[in-house]
Amino acid sequence: MTILQLSLFRRVSCILNQCIKECIVNVSPKNHWRKFNKYRYYATAVNLKVDAQNVVSSGLPDISGFENIHLHDFIWEKVGRWSNHIALVCANTGRSYTYGQLRKACSKLATSLRKSKLLPGDTIAIILPNIPEFAIIALAANEAGLRTTLINPVHTIYEIKRQLENADTQAIFTFPAKHIDIKASIEKNSKIKLPIIIVNDRTNASSISGTIQLNDLMRDDIEDFSINQKTGISCEDTVFLPYSSGTTGLPKGVESSHRNIVVNILQGTDPTIFPGIEASEHHQDIVPLILPMYHYYGLLVILYSYLRIGAKLVCLPQFSTEEFIKLFENHRFTILHIVPPIVQMMIYNERITSRHIESVRLTLTGAAPLGEKLTTKFQNRFTNDMTFVQGYGTTELSPLVTLGSINTRKSTLSCGYLISNTQMRIVSKQDDTLGRNLGPHEIGEIYVRGPQVMKGYYKNPKATADTMDGDWYKTGDLGYYTENGVLYVEGRTKELIKVKGHQVAPTELEEVIRHYDNIEDVAVIGVTHENYGEIPKAFVVPKSGVKINENKLKEFVAKRVAKYKQLGYVQVIESIPKSTAGKILRKELENL
Repeated sequence: MTILQLSLFRRVSCILNQCIKECIVNVSPKNHWRKFNKYRYYATAVNLKVDAQNVVSSGLPDISGFENIHLHDFIWEKVGRWSNHIALVCANTGRSYTYGQLRKACSKLATSLRKSKLLPGDTIAIILPNIPEFAIIALAANEAGLRTTLINPVHTIYEIKRQLENADTQAIFTFPAKHIDIKASIEKNSKIKLPIIIVNDRTNASSISGTIQLNDLMRDDIEDFSINQKTGISCEDTVFLPYSSGTTGLPKGVESSHRNIVVNILQGTDPTIFPGIEASEHHQDIVPLILPMYHYYGLLVILYSYLRIGAKLVCLPQFSTEEFIKLFENHRFTILHIVPPIVQMMIYNERITSRHIESVRLTLTGAAPLGEKLTTKFQNRFTNDMTFVQGYGTTELSPLVTLGSINTRKSTLSCGYLISNTQMRIVSKQDDTLGRNLGPHEIGEIYVRGPQVMKGYYKNPKATADTMDGDWYKTGDLGYYTENGVLYVEGRTKELIKVKGHQVAPTELEEVIRHYDNIEDVAVIGVTHENYGEIPKAFVVPKSGVKINENKLKEFVAKRVAKYKQLGYVQVIESIPKSTAGKILRKELENL
């Protein structure tokens, strides 16, 4: 079968798949899925395309027509079909919004933002846990033409201050418990246009003087956002500005446009790799929002992708084993998105059983590679008729690159197939073949190009140039592909440390440690940890004649960074190994 024939065949198959969905909505979700996959199987052949230069192209059919669609319009495209369905619910308080209520709240908030003199291209910051209002603020900001930077609510004053200033933030949305930190972080910040906007998370916090209440910006008497107000919003405008350390260095603002994200959601919802089923009178997918919305996995792969198909999303504000178990006892989820530390917890916690996930038809894990041992243990532990797949991506790619097929029935360590409109090459890092594109089963650095590649790093052209090779994004990750078209991720060439799926930049920790008294030099690397994947370890060189108290240094760092960035180990050494150009030789530190 030629590529053209395959493409045509799969397009027809996709149409048939949708027809099958409509015909079987009256059966139970599990039987629905089995029957659906029986027919869907014929649409799952994904032929790898490799040219003479070993450039790999997706075997999935290209998509088009995404160039001039705004993100908010894309998400709301079919909202009228399920306006009475529950869209979002808070697992802790039970407060919820139907799709109709959600759409109305977003429209009114978009109007209020524009009336508050926030103009297209201005930046707002969201510093919230996973609560329904996070989605309202993000979608309203999209609609008003604003740029949204995302900040982890556990970050310290120092971390928040740095990001707010670097992103040129003009307004901040947060919750009562974080107000004092936010107030301290914006002292002398002349760019802030509005008082801090407080989201009532139902913690019974009293009104905070000098702030604005989110509810006051969504009142019924506020008119809906109008067409006239939408002028000046381009699909090339930056819509989200999350911060990523990229391959090296301090966290940098990743500029993702409306177009980047719209196309990536379309790429990730190809019927071969997307498990979601559009809501109807008789069916609605139920998906837990466990992963943080300040991370693209939680925000785009879960929240935005499933809102677009009318799913019910249950928000978990703060993760704990107890809350996780309670969540699954109270809801019959149909799809589960998790990360390796949660996989590990589910394997070893005897209180979590197959009964908790009996309605789950597919589990997808991402954010960090999952080894063979944990993959096998998970599938042996939960014997439900459930598909288990992995995916691969990065913030700079909006974020998806590969996803496993939803028809995979056996354990696989692969990260799946290249999504549509995407190309990849594996580039040699060996001295004798440096820069050469490699073939199947040869390990090298993963380069990716496609319409989902970021615009660049905000106000940092040098970092952008360093991470790009023409229109190819250099991921800094090592991997290889096979003849049947799947990607395996083997490790990282970059310095980034991944703790429970969170990115930790060694440079950021080194900057903090350098402010500790009597430190001459410092270097930080990630070392393997049984539960966390990796954990930061600092190598410090004290000033002459000075003794460093390792525990006090750990405490110093702990006060200035989020918990997952805190030091696991400190080792005092005589000197930091460096190249002639002054670059830290981290590989040598791994052997100390």
